[in-house]
Amino acid sequence: MILLVDHKDSFTRNLEHLLSDFEEVVVLDRLEATEVANSEESRMVVFSPGPGKPADYPETQALYHQLRGKKPILGVCLGFQLMLEEEGARIVRQPQVLHGVETEIETDPESVTYAGIEPPVKVGRYHSLQVESSSLSHLPTGIRTTARDRIRNVPLSFEDCERRLFGMQYHPESFLSNHGHAILANVIHYCMG
Repeated sequence: MILLVDHKDSFTRNLEHLLSDFEEVVVLDRLEATEVANSEESRMVVFSPGPGKPADYPETQALYHQLRGKKPILGVCLGFQLMLEEEGARIVRQPQVLHGVETEIETDPESVTYAGIEPPVKVGRYHSLQVESSSLSHLPTGIRTTARDRIRNVPLSFEDCERRLFGMQYHPESFLSNHGHAILANVIHYCMG
């Protein structure tokens, strides 16, 4: 079972629908997710998108520290930012708000996330915050950036294969993401076998 931790975002149900192509999905509010997240039933945890900034979600921050290295975790949008901030990156307001914007991204074909996916890879972006690129040097060496914005050079996905941590700033479940299903398939198959 995949546990989808809900941060009350309008995309959560779309993400649930896409994840359910691979495994049973249970959606729980972040305030109610800890017990199920730590149970044996939950084989993978996904942190949903959501409004605000990572610091607005101390329960999810605590849950991340409980699960990190014990269970596969995927963070989408807010979840991506929260995971990287907890690992040492800085989250800042970006110069241009991107809501409903399709971006062609530069991907690492050697990564688990983009293995076998032919460019162009286009993704749907809905965010006003971003990871500050200069803060990436504070991250553990196991975390590698796997995609960037071609124009702004902003990190848009990462993976830490040893700890089975994955994150995407963009929305793979958006209709603007042309390879969203394949990207999630790569991550889920790696994490859950």
